[in-house]
Amino acid sequence: MQKDDKTNPHWAKTPTGKFHRLLTTDPEKLGLSGQSGVIVVWHGGLRPKWIYVDKSRDIASDLDKYMDDDDIMSYDKRGGVFASWAMIRPEYQDGVVKYLLESMTPLIDHPNPPRKSVESLAVFAPGEGKS
Repeated sequence: MQKDDKTNPHWAKTPTGKFHRLLTTDPEKLGLSGQSGVIVVWHGGLRPKWIYVDKSRDIASDLDKYMDDDDIMSYDKRGGVFASWAMIRPEYQDGVVKYLLESMTPLIDHPNPPRKSVESLAVFAPGEGKS
């Protein structure tokens, strides 16, 4: 697959064009309650790494849950924990999550990854390609 074969899911950023720091994000204020999509969480710092990837039926609820997750937040001391999300239609979410899990190898294993029969759908990761 060529690099250009990826889709741009338009990962969410702040009005200033930066990615959201998880601890200072107010998902309800951003209107994310009841919104469905894919969420990517990572830590910054000298050696940034992907922490977690998942699909969501309620992005606001899941972001709140991640803020309370000790495993995820333990990485905050490594340059901050950041999150972005994309409003990907439910029928494509498993394929996008599968691709991101395979290409990113997040630090926290997904407890219920997409089935092997799900076709990977290549997308740009947050910060990759044009946003």
